Amino acid sequence: MALVFDIEGDMALFRKPYTTTSMVSYPFPPPTAIAGLIAGIIGIDHEAGQDAKNARYWEKMRGVQVAIALLSPIRWINTAVNLMKYKNTNADMSEHIQVKHQLVKKPCYRIYVQGGEIYKTLKQRLEREEFIYTPCLGAAYALADIKYRGEYEAAKAEMDSGFNTIVPGYEGLELDIVRSGAVFSEQIPVQMTVTRRLSHTVQVYYAQAGKAGSPLLYLRNQGALQSNMIKGEKVAWFNAW
Repeated sequence: MALVFDIEGDMALFRKPYTTTSMVSYPFPPPTAIAGLIAGIIGIDHEAGQDAKNARYWEKMRGVQVAIALLSPIRWINTAVNLMKYKNTNADMSEHIQVKHQLVKKPCYRIYVQGGEIYKTLKQRLEREEFIYTPCLGAAYALADIKYRGEYEAAKAEMDSGFNTIVPGYEGLELDIVRSGAVFSEQIPVQMTVTRRLSHTVQVYYAQAGKAGSPLLYLRNQGALQSNMIKGEKVAWFNAW
């Protein structure tokens, strides 16, 4: 069984780690951001109050698998944000700096979740629309709305059908560019340690969503990729945390 919910907002910022003064965003939430979102929904304490580098909720994510679909076209907002220039306790709080931000404009994503010990609790929170921490799309000011779509049985996927989700490039995977059309790729973080260190990344492939919704991405060879049919959609799973 798999849980399905949509998340949308006016903006999103999933900052790429190599950016410093100028913030550049991934076009969609990487699995690391989804783990934080799930932890916020069900209320797992990251224990950063004891040590700023803590992310203890990763201990509860073992065995969980997620998948991501784009439900809206990827559009960008490029703007500058005023921030206080604060370096020490004696700083002049009236002095500001402008930092360039790249934001995703009016994004909408579909998230699929299966497995793990948090599954039952997550289902209850989604059904009741009771979220312990306010959902957001990356940055705290990018507030989000969540719509629970339901729990569905994961059926065997049809070999020749196109994927409705972002596809992780696991070993042996071969794209069918001719059938898919334009294909985009990103190297994204998949998992962190409990001390916020990057565990591993993966190259992913996706097609730009149109007004009709999620596009299809076709493969010649699926390789080690795991997939299912859920709610009539072909879903590509990231490996379990």
